[in-house]
Amino acid sequence: KYALIGNESSCFCSNSPGTLQLEYSSCNTTCPKNETQMCGGDNAASVYDTEVSAPGPPASLEIYNITETTIRVKWTAPEAYTFISGYVVRAIVIHTYSDLAIIPLEWRIANNTFQNELLNLLPGSTYNISVAAYNIDEEGPAINFKTETIIGTPDPSPPDVIFKQRVGDRMVVHIPPAKDVNGPVSMYRIVVSIELYQQGYIIDTLGNYSYATDQGLPYYITAELDPEDIKHDFVIGDRSTYNGFYNAPLPLTNDIEVSIGVVSERNHIRKIRYAESTKKIILNINEPEEVSPLVVALGAGIAIGVVLLLIGIGLLIILRKRIHFARVQRGSQSMPLSLSEPCVEIENTGFIQDEEERVDYYSNLK
Repeated sequence: KYALIGNESSCFCSNSPGTLQLEYSSCNTTCPKNETQMCGGDNAASVYDTEVSAPGPPASLEIYNITETTIRVKWTAPEAYTFISGYVVRAIVIHTYSDLAIIPLEWRIANNTFQNELLNLLPGSTYNISVAAYNIDEEGPAINFKTETIIGTPDPSPPDVIFKQRVGDRMVVHIPPAKDVNGPVSMYRIVVSIELYQQGYIIDTLGNYSYATDQGLPYYITAELDPEDIKHDFVIGDRSTYNGFYNAPLPLTNDIEVSIGVVSERNHIRKIRYAESTKKIILNINEPEEVSPLVVALGAGIAIGVVLLLIGIGLLIILRKRIHFARVQRGSQSMPLSLSEPCVEIENTGFIQDEEERVDYYSNLK
């Protein structure tokens, strides 16, 4: 407010003109740069009114205790001022994820208070915080600080998954984009729940497929996807790994419930919200599970071998029957020959017996 000049060139600033007023003649030393003006004298100083009525900016500003919707601020008084009626604290949104109408917030603080808690802020938003002193005449310059509130739990609830097709132990789904007014949508999680004895799942025990298997839990996170990945349909059960989560094949003996979780992450803080409802998929247990080509080839080889074995056994049976039939026919044709001549008993008397007249036994039989 006031400029004090003494000892020819020494200049000081003051918020008051002082209490001890001397005679004008006491300031008898001319100013070095302007001889028409006096710059104090021996043990005297010339006082000039700068005609600046507004107080200066606060000397310092500190931001602390930041939450999702509140910020605490602390400041010190200006170094230059005449009289301070109070302080004005403002919070202006620079960036937010909220779709609400953006209104600058303002707080009026007494002149003997140097801290305040800013309430009703938006989660995950960037603010310009300013503090300025004011008097009855005008408001002084402000000191500014840019900061962010902590992200909140994603809101609203994630959308339902859209079921498209079932192929063996896999399922084709589409994930609609989620909205979050409390922060960014960083990742999407796909949760598979095998319907056994309970409905839904417990979030505190929700983990990957290996954890669910070890703990005997009928639900698990099968994939974690980037927002770019959901632009295309996703296949549940493709045996791949997505951001550390194994996408295990689906069982064929139970109904399946599929839901979505939204992950919001910023400034090393992560908030997750899972859908309040699930999409129930009734699987057809008669539908064959997808098998590998090696298993198919092995099965086909075994089937061909069994068919060839049966054919060989059949041919062997036919061949044996034909051989037996041929032997029977040969035996029937040799019977007349065995009866054409009688057996002749030969006695060893040293001479040949005269032949007797032969009898036609074959003709007699006819």
